[in-house]
Amino acid sequence: MADLSAKKTRLKAFIVFYALFLAVGSLYPLSGWSPLANWSAGFLTEAWPRFITRTDLATNLLVYVPLGYALARWYAQPGHGARGVMAGALSGLALSLLLESGQELLPGRIASNLDMLVNGLGALTGALLALHHGRWLRAGRALLQWRNRWFNAGLAANIGLALLLLWFLTQFALLPLPGLGWLDLHLRPIDMPPGGLDQINLRWFGAVFLEMATLGVFAANLLRPGRYVSAMLLLMVLAFIMKLFAATILLKLKVVGGVLSLETLAAFLLAFWFLLNPAVSRRRWRVALLLLLAIPLIRLGLAGFHWWPAVSVLNIVGLAKAVAVLWPLLALGALLLADLRRRSLNSPVSRLL
Repeated sequence: MADLSAKKTRLKAFIVFYALFLAVGSLYPLSGWSPLANWSAGFLTEAWPRFITRTDLATNLLVYVPLGYALARWYAQPGHGARGVMAGALSGLALSLLLESGQELLPGRIASNLDMLVNGLGALTGALLALHHGRWLRAGRALLQWRNRWFNAGLAANIGLALLLLWFLTQFALLPLPGLGWLDLHLRPIDMPPGGLDQINLRWFGAVFLEMATLGVFAANLLRPGRYVSAMLLLMVLAFIMKLFAATILLKLKVVGGVLSLETLAAFLLAFWFLLNPAVSRRRWRVALLLLLAIPLIRLGLAGFHWWPAVSVLNIVGLAKAVAVLWPLLALGALLLADLRRRSLNSPVSRLL
């Protein structure tokens, strides 16, 4: 009973925190409010926006999934899973209605019935996923066992793994890390090869190669002995799937094939060969350090020393670009912290203790 009460308390805290997060994101900048008398429910029956972007739809859908999941768990009763799903989805939809109504009073925001509908679908998706909460827990325990077999123990490795997960978020920027915001999105499919060497996008190829080589050698510093080759292969496969997944969500289907461009595939293959090179695997810490330093320096050169891209973090692409700007620096800090920790444990004073 005490354990159940503690879980409910944690769940309530998450719901409150996440609802506040959604409120700030939806009502930013929280100033310039119009009088309440100006509020109208007319937005509920207006025609849908003329221009609908996949970015906005994906953002509105995905951001309400965690809320729907948590609400369904909060309302869940043994033997009444459907009731929890309905209550969670409707509560998420009600919150979306409240926040869209608030946007009606903000001059810089636009209340949209389409946004409210997609938010409700996101909450419903999360609530449906909560029906399989037990399976997710078992999968999580299996994943933890896999993590313990493949990766080093300790806080430094956990931070590194968290950064690897954060890298997956950066893929919604649809651009490799070194050229983030300043490289043209390259979308020539593999079945349309370049007509000549002058049509090969060497900057795109170089940026993808540098990103994948950096990701791989950074992950290599987290591995237990004997896991290197299989881990690098798995990482390349998962990274490619993530790039394809992000493109599928955010781009028109006819251009998703651009992920399969000759430059992208060649960059992945070269990065995999690079990571298998004994000179790289044996000096993985130094190589990771150099590559993580190279990414922000190259980005500065491409951007004309303009460090931060002009993006809004209130949609998934803008958030991904902002995280991608910081990712090499965070990874560099994690690498240095792990080395400092290792040196302190191997110091003569530490061994005496």
